[in-house]
Amino acid sequence: MLQNEQIVTFAEAAKALPKFNGKRPHTCTIWRWARKGCRGVKLEVRRLGGRFVTSMEALERFSKELGEVELPDRPAPPPKRPTNRQRLKSIEKAKQTLKEAGIL
Repeated sequence: MLQNEQIVTFAEAAKALPKFNGKRPHTCTIWRWARKGCRGVKLEVRRLGGRFVTSMEALERFSKELGEVELPDRPAPPPKRPTNRQRLKSIEKAKQTLKEAGIL
């Protein structure tokens, strides 16, 4: 953070952000962005006295970097398990095929 930036507490930062799904991000979310990051991007913070603070400009840089992060392609969801009815139907079909082949 630079000297001429507007320093804000995490609570002030959370209040300054827009609402998502009708709610503003919690102060714990700001802390998590600072400690763990989001999609590999961390929010810049400084310790001021006994508190951690960030800046409005750091929030702006954080959001800009997040917008530039490429999202990996999502893997296909695992196939759904067949229901008991489908499983029994498949077993009956297999038995019929074996009978027609003269195996059963």
